[in-house]
Amino acid sequence: MSNIFIIAAENSAENYGSQVIDEFKKKIPETKFFGVGGDRFIERGVDVILHNREFAIVGLIEIISSIIKLKKYMKLIVNETIKRNTDAVLLIDYPDFNLRLAKKFKRLNIPVYYYISPTVWAWRYSRVKLIKKYIDHLFIIFPFEIDIFKKEKIPFTYTGHPLISSIKITEKKESFKKKLMVEDNELIISLLPGSRKSEVAFLLPEMLKTIKLIKKLFKIKVFIQKADSIEKDLLLDHLKKTKSEHIQIINQKHGYNLINASDIVITTCGTSNLEIAMIGVPFIAVYRVNKLSYFLGKRFVKINLYSIVNILAQKRIIPELIQRDFKAKNIVAETLKLLGSKRLRNETLHQFENIKNKIEQDENPSEIIYKKICKDLLKLNKIKT
Repeated sequence: MSNIFIIAAENSAENYGSQVIDEFKKKIPETKFFGVGGDRFIERGVDVILHNREFAIVGLIEIISSIIKLKKYMKLIVNETIKRNTDAVLLIDYPDFNLRLAKKFKRLNIPVYYYISPTVWAWRYSRVKLIKKYIDHLFIIFPFEIDIFKKEKIPFTYTGHPLISSIKITEKKESFKKKLMVEDNELIISLLPGSRKSEVAFLLPEMLKTIKLIKKLFKIKVFIQKADSIEKDLLLDHLKKTKSEHIQIINQKHGYNLINASDIVITTCGTSNLEIAMIGVPFIAVYRVNKLSYFLGKRFVKINLYSIVNILAQKRIIPELIQRDFKAKNIVAETLKLLGSKRLRNETLHQFENIKNKIEQDENPSEIIYKKICKDLLKLNKIKT
């Protein structure tokens, strides 16, 4: 029986980690997982030693202010892996923390696997040295990463993106609209303000200002998709402050059905961008962080596109409103373009389909990861199949 440490410090990482856990449980049910995750991990029997809400930090300044807390968590994790005779480690995304953790695991001679590579193609290319030194095997999800890691002679497997297999639409658009009590002449606008408290604080107030302006132009119903890591009361406080109590909050478990029923989505930059594109709904990507965090981060960024959808398309196919450009009047202007031009809408959806074809694989990423880790553990006599 194997004992595997898994860390999914963020919402999307937990989605992908859950798929890997499901694959192991299906093939080798006695495999034990422990680590960092949230409610979805707990549902799968993972012994969660730290809840991932403790890791919901964004921005360089915010990370710096949390260093003492993160060091304490790192010590706890390392001690637990020693105590439990850990056979393998699967780190998912969250590079600043996970690469430091990898260094400690390497010293303990525990095989280290890394899923969702640090974005060395976007900024801080120097991290390839740390990957080469401390990661035994890397699982990459974007085709343009292949040449980078080939050149650097880093052992990797291209899995394709795990998001495609995780998207499940369980209700038809029309029936879900009826459930939400949306009239035929009403448009649905969905707001996705993020999975971290700081994101909600920076993004939701301006999103709500936008809605007040759009309501003057269209008959709309507005919904906020609540991430699992965000408390409902936090969203309700913002709605109360802005007198937006008419806006309904939808839990993440219904998120894909909500996006599918939407006419347009206003969302934070991040994994949600790819989810919305794969479902096939036009959207506007927005982002704002602490001014100093943005100033410091901007100096290291090598690309001029922020949304992964635009990065994959290698051009701006969806609007990005970042930092100073993230203003209600600008969001309204982009909304009018997407709602007012059938040609633009169709072209956007066509580009989404091209992206899907680029990143889709015949085999599920979780199955590819399961096979690789099992093969290695078999060689080390740490697993039986």
